[in-house]
Amino acid sequence: MKKIKTLIVFGTRPEVIKLYPLIYELKKDNNFELKIVNTGQHKEMVDELLDIFKIEVDYSLKIMVEKQTLEHITEKILEKLSLIVKNESFDLTIVQGDTTTAFVASLVSFYNKIPIAHVEAGLRTKNIYYPFPEEMNRTLIGKLAKFHFAPTEDAKKNLLSEGVNEENIFVTGNTIVDALLKILNLDPIFDIPLPKDKKIVVVTAHRRENWDSGIPKIANAIKTLSQKYNELFFVIPVHKNPIVREKFKILKGIKNVLFIEPLNYIDFIHLLKKSFLVLSDSGGIQEEIPTLKKPLLLLRNETEREEAIRFGFVKLVGTDEKRIIEGVEELLREGFKPKIDFNPFGDGKASERIKLILKEKLYGSV
Repeated sequence: MKKIKTLIVFGTRPEVIKLYPLIYELKKDNNFELKIVNTGQHKEMVDELLDIFKIEVDYSLKIMVEKQTLEHITEKILEKLSLIVKNESFDLTIVQGDTTTAFVASLVSFYNKIPIAHVEAGLRTKNIYYPFPEEMNRTLIGKLAKFHFAPTEDAKKNLLSEGVNEENIFVTGNTIVDALLKILNLDPIFDIPLPKDKKIVVVTAHRRENWDSGIPKIANAIKTLSQKYNELFFVIPVHKNPIVREKFKILKGIKNVLFIEPLNYIDFIHLLKKSFLVLSDSGGIQEEIPTLKKPLLLLRNETEREEAIRFGFVKLVGTDEKRIIEGVEELLREGFKPKIDFNPFGDGKASERIKLILKEKLYGSV
């Protein structure tokens, strides 16, 4: 039986985290022949994960430059990935999520008539500029993909409303839960110095739409809270982007605020495990914290993961200083009370489901 020659493309930290359980599953199966491409949209954080997860890359496009623009990322991936695709004959392309890497890889595959499998399909805010450019990226991938692996029923409904054939939509859960459950069985690599008598608040903020005014407002809220509540201890793994680092400078020197370099995924998950609360503008963290049973104040104005709000794991506060402060104070006062005791985004078996579906659809049987 002919192997399914499969192109897997990633370029950012979240893509590697969410694809590595699927790569692991496909490598175990002799029906698949994998070729893995790292675009290099992000460099240091991705290289670190490749070492941790022992992922061997077949092609590195090395597109990253300082202060890179979306136009640069798009142009270079389009140019370099096209050469690889034209030199090899692929039966399938797998992309994940909503990055510019995922969109351009889908576009190249479409131009070369290669079926596309979209992992984490169907997330929508229905605002094309928020998150930017992710909302448009994933919407366009939804038009190009053949196989849509939706994490939840909500995501499936979004795809159906856009005219995607129901036969091509598969609710599998999210592979981030697969990754998380694997990581929780591993020991942390580095020991982060945390006070034992404080409530740990983990803060991450890096989204492009928050660069101008959002992050300064977040920093001001943290400054107020750190001065008002001595029992809180804020830990901020600061994104490598120099714009983000500049915006957080007003918190330097505050005794209960700790700045650290971005953590590898294993250490970051173990940091979240020790936290009292998470403040973040991340997408993926919304899917992780239900398993970790931690509350999240989401530093965004909209979310594509409504389930997290519906079941009480996430509260949307945006970047408004008053709402951030009130959200923290409410948790200090009333505690964390989710409405369910399981993760609505998956059970850790999404990667196995995706593999079996692809075999059935491409071979006609499993």
